Amino acid sequence: MSTLIYKIKNKLFRLTKEAAKVKRPSYEELVKYKTCNYSNDSKFILSFGAGRCGQNWFAKIFNSHYNWIGTSERFSNEEAFYRFISYYNLPIEKEAIYQLFELARNRDLSKYNNSFIASPYLSFGVQDLCERLQPNYLFFNLRDPVKSVESFHRKGWYSKLNNFEIKKSPIIDISINLKRSFSRVIPKNDYLNEWLKLTNIGKIAWYWATVNKAIFDDFKKLNNIEKHYFKLEDIDQNYNFYLNLVNKFNLKNQLKEKDFYNIINKTPNRGPKNKYKFNEWNKLEKLEFENIINKIFPDFHSIKTTI
Repeated sequence: MSTLIYKIKNKLFRLTKEAAKVKRPSYEELVKYKTCNYSNDSKFILSFGAGRCGQNWFAKIFNSHYNWIGTSERFSNEEAFYRFISYYNLPIEKEAIYQLFELARNRDLSKYNNSFIASPYLSFGVQDLCERLQPNYLFFNLRDPVKSVESFHRKGWYSKLNNFEIKKSPIIDISINLKRSFSRVIPKNDYLNEWLKLTNIGKIAWYWATVNKAIFDDFKKLNNIEKHYFKLEDIDQNYNFYLNLVNKFNLKNQLKEKDFYNIINKTPNRGPKNKYKFNEWNKLEKLEFENIINKIFPDFHSIKTTI
């Protein structure tokens, strides 16, 4: 019943003005914004994360205010392809993708004064993208690794890899659409043979740790940009945190508490109900998970939410 109610609320949201704001614009519309007319106080935020970490919800917080537009995965196929070629260091020119984001930024700032752009697919090549787009702020969204891996497992990550033989990297993980096929990267070095022997939980743990480490390392290289870290467990359905966002980023028409809590019903990316919780994992899965997280991205526990 709860799933049915959620789907109904989601369909109702798609009929709103907020949903119309974030609809992908046509290329014909975007090219009108080769030059950008916006005020000096306009702000542009780029948000990064490994996925399943609240970015979509974050985007809708900003999008709930008339002086901001907040989008997540607006150009999902192109974004996933950017991840694919960036992670594997493929010799493919990225200029068209950079220009796509520049046009989207220009359009957003011209029409709404402020822009929040989020995507879990933009997790490799973060430094290059930020240096090109020059955002005012960078956000790094994180979520507890146990909850993250549970959520990725629920979404079926790497579940089809056992259906065919993998001899080398890179590969395309055939899925239901292009963005999912390009997004499921695998190890690109000698670790691949060991990774293939891992449980599905171990494979996903490697993905979570590898993506977060890549973002974290690139964040440390970027200077002269204000950076903020957000752990979902600290901010989820937290009205006081929302009020901090209002004050920090001048979100006009502050939401009432009940309206803020209702934003979660506008996010279209809940996983299916077949959950596989940590307490159900076997000993091998838990061991792989702990070893991989501690080896690749032990930094999670030292990172603090900054707003």
